[in-house]
Amino acid sequence: MGDEMQKKPMREISATERQLRPLVVVVFSAKLAVAALLLTTVQLAPPAPAPAPEVVALR
Repeated sequence: MGDEMQKKPMREISATERQLRPLVVVVFSAKLAVAALLLTTVQLAPPAPAPAPEVVALR
């Protein structure tokens, strides 16, 4: 019973899968790059400035 499973050939990769694999890699890499850029931008954002004393005094 175990020998039957081992003798089955692995499924061959179709031509479409072979053609789309580079596209998937590029899209995944681009998504990672955008996520890293956005996270870096959020972390490096300057703190919100405090209201000027003149504006506070006028209120």
